[in-house]
Amino acid sequence: MPIEPMTKAVGLDLGTSTIKLVSGNHSYRIPSVIGSPNPGWSGMVQDKSWLNNLIIEDANGNDVYIGELARLQSEIRKSLASEGKMKSIDNSILALKAILSLIMKSNYEQFVVATGVPIATGVEESKELIRGLKGTHEIKVKNDATGETKQMKILVEQSLVMPEPYGTYYNILKTLGVTTAVDSVIVDIGHGTTDILCMYNGRIMRAASGSLEEATDSLTSALSRAIQEKSGKIIRPFDLMKTIEQGKRTILAGGKVLDIGSAVDQSIETISEVIIDETNRLLNNLPPDAWIEKVMVTGGGAYIFGKYLKQAFFEADIVKSPEGVIVPEDAVMSNAIGFEMIAKTKMK
Repeated sequence: MPIEPMTKAVGLDLGTSTIKLVSGNHSYRIPSVIGSPNPGWSGMVQDKSWLNNLIIEDANGNDVYIGELARLQSEIRKSLASEGKMKSIDNSILALKAILSLIMKSNYEQFVVATGVPIATGVEESKELIRGLKGTHEIKVKNDATGETKQMKILVEQSLVMPEPYGTYYNILKTLGVTTAVDSVIVDIGHGTTDILCMYNGRIMRAASGSLEEATDSLTSALSRAIQEKSGKIIRPFDLMKTIEQGKRTILAGGKVLDIGSAVDQSIETISEVIIDETNRLLNNLPPDAWIEKVMVTGGGAYIFGKYLKQAFFEADIVKSPEGVIVPEDAVMSNAIGFEMIAKTKMK
């Protein structure tokens, strides 16, 4: 029986809606939010998992709710990223340490961590995150449902930080067995923003990369307004997400069955056109000898917009054929999967 290496490779994706972690057999997603404690009843919920009841102690000894617990229970919540960039380095580090605690089997473990951050995050902020993650950390966490506590120490031997979509670029090329640099565009459609990353000769082209506010929640917000106008029923955009992801064409609103198919199709087409237009604008900043061979569409929105964008990128002459547009098998976790691959290459 082989002995597991002492150091674990970890891929992290710090998105505007969720944080994703991939390490070996572990795969986790938590909302990208932290919050203040809300004292009250505890231990009454059926779900007593650490994932959904995670509390971490900050540097001042204060409890901080993380992820789903913060989303559901905190009156004061702080998003870790918005408008295509990190909002607070300290809060991001706190949340990343908390999610790392979920994969620890002992009180002391070593990691090589590769992290993806929103594309508008500056170089200095990325360097600060690298410095903040690297080194030895004391982690104190508590399960809000059970009251169980853990105190552990981790050593992050190496910390790498890159734009989120680069994880999918690396993941897809490795999966396809491509060993040379391929000029590509990676479109990462999240809940709150869409990141567009351009690769030229294996290099990240910052001048040809950017972020859009049009994303999945643009679709659900437009649909929510249309439903309210037609039925007078207020349905929150977030509650429409599962309906759209499941491909349903009707919903029950105000006791009436409403056909939302045409409204969904129209919104997908409109948002996709904005993504295509912005991609074309960014491509103008690439050197004239750049030749885009692949467009990779990833993120949770890939399942909603991917089919339409395959044809749209071809019709916009960005790729030679619709087959040049690739959607990874697990578009939600694709960035984190790629970053774990990268972390493995850096292990001693």
